[in-house]
Amino acid sequence: MTFEDEWSKLRTDAAAGQKSTHMQLNQTDPPGPGLPGVLTLKSSSSRKKSAVKALEDTVQPDTKTAGECVDESTEKAQKEFKDWATGSGLSEALKGWHASVKALQARLSQEKSALSGTNKYFLGNDYTVGAGLSAVVPPSQYPEDTPYPSRISKYH
Repeated sequence: MTFEDEWSKLRTDAAAGQKSTHMQLNQTDPPGPGLPGVLTLKSSSSRKKSAVKALEDTVQPDTKTAGECVDESTEKAQKEFKDWATGSGLSEALKGWHASVKALQARLSQEKSALSGTNKYFLGNDYTVGAGLSAVVPPSQYPEDTPYPSRISKYH
């Protein structure tokens, strides 16, 4: 069997074995307390703080260290092979590596920022909803033709 025949067979087998890329949702969270069938939003301030701490203390520094450890050996090999095609290939690979590490560090910073800002977002949301509820017209001031007036004032 020639290389071309074997390569063609491998490509055909790989194409036949590819799975569909559409998403299928097998399950959602079970409904929480409250209205039947309504999902509840859960948030844990302590877990978010520990995730932010892990990102700051471990994940980001370790990612930086791992990103830099490749530099020394690759740069040394790049200098040794500078007049060869291998040298330019190593140079391009190193550029791609630096771009990937930079993108990963940026993503980790975004995640840390998002986790830190979530509490502020929820608190702001609570204030907004509260302000909206306090601005609601009391039932005693509803016009007579209101089709479905609120009866919440009956429950003190």
